[in-house]
Amino acid sequence: MAAINFKRWGGEHNRPGNDHGCFASALASVRANRGVLEHPKASRAWAAHGLTKPAAIGWQPCGKGWVCEVWQSAYGHRANKATWLYFVGEQKPFDLDWSRPQGTHQIGFQDQRGKAANKPTRYKREANATPKAFKDVLIQLARFSRIKP
Repeated sequence: MAAINFKRWGGEHNRPGNDHGCFASALASVRANRGVLEHPKASRAWAAHGLTKPAAIGWQPCGKGWVCEVWQSAYGHRANKATWLYFVGEQKPFDLDWSRPQGTHQIGFQDQRGKAANKPTRYKREANATPKAFKDVLIQLARFSRIKP
């Protein structure tokens, strides 16, 4: 969303890539210590840091780790909220819920295709929230990253 925010409002704090090294630090931590990194789908940070874009359903190899796309609507979010994960562990991560249920709500602004395409909008608090079921899966993945085959 950084590119959209920068175009809309400007300001150095909105400039794409201006996260003061947060993503690079999180990525280095996962690579060094094992675990899971979660980021919105189509994040520009993925390409900027050499991560493979998920291209199919399920886990795909990415260097010494694995990447996937999962929809948080499969875990109870009311919007689709597609998310990319990067996992590094002792073995291939377990399968997630790969279903892609259509959310009943949308995140952000109205759909540009007209009123018929609009769903009720979820703004900042709910849009940013992680469903408890998805949070639990992320914790399980982090723990699983340390289990040896």
